[in-house]
Amino acid sequence: MKKQEEAIFIANRNYKQTEMEKYNLIVWLLPIVFMIHDFEEIIFFKSWINKNREYLTEKFPKISKRFLSRMGNLSTSAFALAVAEEFILLSLITVGSVLSDNYLLWLAAFMGFFVHLLVHLVQWIILKRYIPAILTTFFALIYCIYTLYEMIENSIFQTSEIVLWTIIGFGLVIVNLLFAHKLAKSIKI
Repeated sequence: MKKQEEAIFIANRNYKQTEMEKYNLIVWLLPIVFMIHDFEEIIFFKSWINKNREYLTEKFPKISKRFLSRMGNLSTSAFALAVAEEFILLSLITVGSVLSDNYLLWLAAFMGFFVHLLVHLVQWIILKRYIPAILTTFFALIYCIYTLYEMIENSIFQTSEIVLWTIIGFGLVIVNLLFAHKLAKSIKI
């Protein structure tokens, strides 16, 4: 009986170790998925703005006035700088979470990114045309849905933690987006 209990203990430990390795892989993928998504934005953003400026102004005058005044004059390099700041921050959060074995701040960043993707989906539905980011949004949503499923299925976080850190993450994303765009506008590249 002792041997059988020991075998079960080892099997459980190996299973938990394998699950944690899988979860760490999921965690490490976030900066990569983020960057693939943002490459589409960087590459197509400026030409999309130039091509759709009139349409946006006509269909959504109030929103487009604020949006175009903030984003319309950004160069591709300046926009890429804003994305680089976000990528560096996300990478530091990921590394820090893995090294400290504390994933709450990573959860906030992940859920902020997830909500960001949902915003792109809503933008695409409302505009009824291509937006720079929609193709990779679908790809990134698969990753996010799978990651959220794994978190819930394996009880990595409690539902209350997911809700709380989603709110925190969304707030952090908004603050950081404002900072990154201000940084991009202040530097003429």
